[in-house]
Amino acid sequence: MKAVILSSILATCALTATASDSLIPYKKYIDQGTLGGQDWPKNERIPRSRFYTFKKAFDHFEEIDGKIVVELGTSRSFTHGGHPGCNKDNTKYWTPESPENWDWGAGFFTRMACECLVHLNPEIHTIDICAKHIKRCKHMTADFKPYLKYHVTSSTTFLKKCRFENGIDLLYLDTGDMTPIEPTARLHLAEAKIIVERDLIAPNGLILIDDVRSQVPRMFGEKSHLGKAKYSLPYFLDHGFEIVMDEYQTLLRKK
Repeated sequence: MKAVILSSILATCALTATASDSLIPYKKYIDQGTLGGQDWPKNERIPRSRFYTFKKAFDHFEEIDGKIVVELGTSRSFTHGGHPGCNKDNTKYWTPESPENWDWGAGFFTRMACECLVHLNPEIHTIDICAKHIKRCKHMTADFKPYLKYHVTSSTTFLKKCRFENGIDLLYLDTGDMTPIEPTARLHLAEAKIIVERDLIAPNGLILIDDVRSQVPRMFGEKSHLGKAKYSLPYFLDHGFEIVMDEYQTLLRKK
């Protein structure tokens, strides 16, 4: 009888499990990597971390039976800022059994997308203009190699040339650096224009923009509160997208 009850419980859990459940063991790292070390003005709402927008995006991907994920700006470091090995090529710094060392300050989207969506047999494209970055990402995601396609090219070149029969179900915008922010913001606008003009997002597809509420650019004199997205976000909202979540990251849905 106990075996039957246990079997029933496990079956129920399996039915109610969601794509984002695999994020849960990493929540404290994602929270700290997103919000740690940043100082929000007293009159501003402290946004929720990447954990919540990742969760929403991955669960939505599952709900719509998504297939295609595109990441602009790959995971490029074995460890996070301030640790030995940050942005270094030596693979000894990659510690797969010690997630506390991973580069959570940058979000680590490539690995999180793989872990959360692998059961859906996705096709994940990660793009970076720097070959060294892609090489490091390949090492960090080697156990998910069948689901990943790595591209050494610029984000705009990829967007101009890519062909997906049913569109992109989840697009992650994370190109460029936080300082200086102006070149990055203009690059994001160029990406946004190609995405809209080529109608690259699938019906009900999502765009997830990283670092929108980061305080780093403002520490260096930036007046906008939208970080990398100060030009691209208004453009998307004027061209058929709506906000699903407005936190540290902004999650958009195609209307």
